[in-house]
Amino acid sequence: MDEATLGLMAATVTLAVLHTLVPDHELPLAMIGRAQNWTIKKMAGVTLVAGTIHISVSMTIGIIALVVSTALAKQVASTAHIISGFLLVTFGVVYTILAWRRKGHSHSHGGLGHSHGSKYAAHAHGRAPSGSGIKLDSEGKPIISGSAWLVAIVGIAPCFTLIPVLLQSTLFGPTTTLIVMVVYAISTIGMMVILTSIALKTITFITKLEKIEKHVEIIAGLIILAVGLWVALPSLLSPGHTH
Repeated sequence: MDEATLGLMAATVTLAVLHTLVPDHELPLAMIGRAQNWTIKKMAGVTLVAGTIHISVSMTIGIIALVVSTALAKQVASTAHIISGFLLVTFGVVYTILAWRRKGHSHSHGGLGHSHGSKYAAHAHGRAPSGSGIKLDSEGKPIISGSAWLVAIVGIAPCFTLIPVLLQSTLFGPTTTLIVMVVYAISTIGMMVILTSIALKTITFITKLEKIEKHVEIIAGLIILAVGLWVALPSLLSPGHTH
């Protein structure tokens, strides 16, 4: 590679790493991981899936910029960004409400304590016990977990920084463009995995106190809601704004 190409690759890695520092890339995933007591291994696996979706959406928009129109690509990216923000808000609200209801859902039957959170109650309500990896609805059919929805929501938010990098890479030929896409993908996904793992460790340490830990699901929902507002509102109030 000549000096100019090496400079482009360095810029690609730098932009990929820097854009993952934006909180919507790792904080929602880390919070749901803490609320559900994920291991670092599971956190990394879930982030790998989210990152793959994220970079696939970004690559698609980047190809639109190259083949059709940069303006159209930016409009699609902006719309996807706003949608992702509002979905995070919706997820945060729903998750917070459900967590709040679960905390107040224990009650007594004829003087005997009964909790719908126990593994026996889980069977009685047609749900698989916690930790089984399978969640069932009232009819015993598998349902999509909240974490799966969150992975999809985080994934559909595209990388705006990929568009100018791809446009610049076309000056060096199609092979360089392909290499830029691969380098950007690896750098982005790798950094997301590292950051979510660090965030999970940090959040777990901060929320170890019993008074905080018993409310961690509610806290997770509220933080995801806040991140969603942070993503969506600036784009609506200032259409040219991007994170």
